[in-house]
Amino acid sequence: PTEAVDLLDDIVATLALDLKVQVVMIAGNHDSGKRLAFGSRFFDRSRLHVCSAVVPGTVRLADEWGPVDFMLLPYADTETVRLELNAENPTDADATIRRRRDAWMPPGAGGNRTVALAHAFLAGGQPSESERPLSVGGTGAVATGNFEGFQYAAMGHLHRPQLIDGGRLAYSGSLMKYSFDEAGQDKGFYFVDMDGAGTLRQEFLPLRPRRDVRVVTGRFQDLMAGAAGGSPDDYLSFVLLDEAPVIQAIQRLRTLYPKTMEISYRYQQEALALAPAQRPDRSSRSALELFESFAEWSTQKPLTPSQREIMTKLLTDAVGDGGGE
Repeated sequence: PTEAVDLLDDIVATLALDLKVQVVMIAGNHDSGKRLAFGSRFFDRSRLHVCSAVVPGTVRLADEWGPVDFMLLPYADTETVRLELNAENPTDADATIRRRRDAWMPPGAGGNRTVALAHAFLAGGQPSESERPLSVGGTGAVATGNFEGFQYAAMGHLHRPQLIDGGRLAYSGSLMKYSFDEAGQDKGFYFVDMDGAGTLRQEFLPLRPRRDVRVVTGRFQDLMAGAAGGSPDDYLSFVLLDEAPVIQAIQRLRTLYPKTMEISYRYQQEALALAPAQRPDRSSRSALELFESFAEWSTQKPLTPSQREIMTKLLTDAVGDGGGE
């Protein structure tokens, strides 16, 4: 959305132009790398370093102890890597990263302190449900050994902030919560200080958005009495403990909590969580039996004799066989 582009422009301008801070950024799997790289050679002269190329870019900055080389490793799929590096087709994401890293830093090269910026799913990382998979099946994981030799690797892709390999590799995660799976995560970023020997000092700085993303559990009447806590303007997912569906529950909740996004029922979640072996075989059951099972699952109560009689008549009128297939 254009609002996101405007926000990025404001942030980058404040950092690079107003505060005179060097900004280094790479393309992720949601970005159009070519578009993001437009004007990058001009931006380099204004403290903004952007890389979206297959061959990793290099930015050399300096501090009081000397130069630091940044390897910029944006997202690229295996086919693009094969075409642009004239290489044999990498078999998976790990081979892709390794091939690109070797194109930047041949074995044995070094001397300066080095930092990697990379977009990848590291083996051992903890994903959330809102990340877009980087590949099909289990071929998307990248070994942490690909970043041996770097004093630090700032990783992108996973939304959950986390440290890997003792903190030498880190995901700051997303700045905002993008799904209810992330409701329990603390969002923010890592402030990293590196001395002349490459020793790191890290501090996680949390961010507190205007509106939180929360999952709230309770009975409908209690929630309507204000039991959700927090701000009523948060983005909310309600898990209702009621034993039967509540009529127009989400519409009524929105009168008190206007940003209610979804509701579910605990008893339905528990039923869906049953292992396949525990679920009833429906292949040989009549229409009436299936309806009885559905009604009991929905309300946690069996049909009464009168309800069963009514449903039998309806099915007889509909299919003419007294509730058969």
